Amino acid sequence: MIYVSSACLKRNRISDIIKEFIEAGIKNIELSGGSKYYEDIEKDLMDLKKNYGLSYAFHAYFPPPKIDFVVNLASCNDEIYRRSIEHYDETIKMMKKVDSQVLSVHAGFLVEITADEIGKKLNNRIIYDEAKAYDRFCTAYKDIEKKCMENGITLYLENNVLNAENYKEFSYNNYMMMTDYQSIMKMKEQMEFNLLLDLGHLYVSSNTLKLDYDQECEALGGVACWIHLSENNGIFDEHKPLKKQSKILEEFYKIDNQRINVTLETAGSVDSILKSINMLNN
Repeated sequence: MIYVSSACLKRNRISDIIKEFIEAGIKNIELSGGSKYYEDIEKDLMDLKKNYGLSYAFHAYFPPPKIDFVVNLASCNDEIYRRSIEHYDETIKMMKKVDSQVLSVHAGFLVEITADEIGKKLNNRIIYDEAKAYDRFCTAYKDIEKKCMENGITLYLENNVLNAENYKEFSYNNYMMMTDYQSIMKMKEQMEFNLLLDLGHLYVSSNTLKLDYDQECEALGGVACWIHLSENNGIFDEHKPLKKQSKILEEFYKIDNQRINVTLETAGSVDSILKSINMLNN
C-alpha cells in the first residue's frame, strides 16, 4: 500500500492538506510534520476520516506541539527528554480516537538540535554522552512500544540522515543514531524493532560515510518493514519527486517491496505526487 506524507504540502492546518489529498483521490495519509497546532485538529481528523474513508499513519512530529521543539528520545537534556516522551503519550491518545494503528518515530540524536536547525546545518555544540543517550533512547522506545502494544498499534523506527556538511561541522563524528547498516545493527543489538527504512536518508548517509549504497540497501532491504521514498542529490535530503533514472528507485525495485507499505515524502505539488504514485504503480 502507498501512503503519502502530509509533509509533502506545507499548510498551517492539517485539514487543508488532507482536503487537497482527498480531491486528488489520495486516501492513505501519513500524518507528519509541516503543519501547525490548532484547537480542532482532532475533530477535523475524525470527521474527514469518517466522511471519506481515510487511512491514517502517524509519524514522528505529529500531532504538532503547541510550542515547537525537536523531539529527541535520546536527549540528555531532562526537559527535552520529558517533552519528547509526553509528545508520544499524546500521540497515542489521539491515535486511539482517530482509529490509527501505525506509528513511526525517528532514531535519536547525540547532539542537541533546535527547531530552526532541522534539515539544515547544525551549529549547536551540546553533545551528549553516547552511552547515556543510547540508554535513554532504548528506555523511552521500549516504554512507547509497550503502550503501543496495549493499544493495538504497530511501532516502527526510522533511520536518520547524516549529510557531509554536518559530518564536517562535528569534526567527522557521527552524532546521529542509525544512519547506516552498521549503526542500525548496533541498535538491533540493544533492542528489537521494526525498521522503517528511508532510502533517501540512506543514500545521503552512504555518500557522507563513503559507503557503497548498493551494499547498504542489499543488507537492509530484507529487514525493512516500511519504506520512505523521495529523491535527492546524495548530498542533502531534498525530498524531491521520484524520477525514472534514479539510484534510489533502482535500489527500491530490488527490495521485495510488495510485502511492505511505502510512504512518499516527495515535497511539491499534488500533481508531482500523483506522478510519483503512478511511477510506483507501473
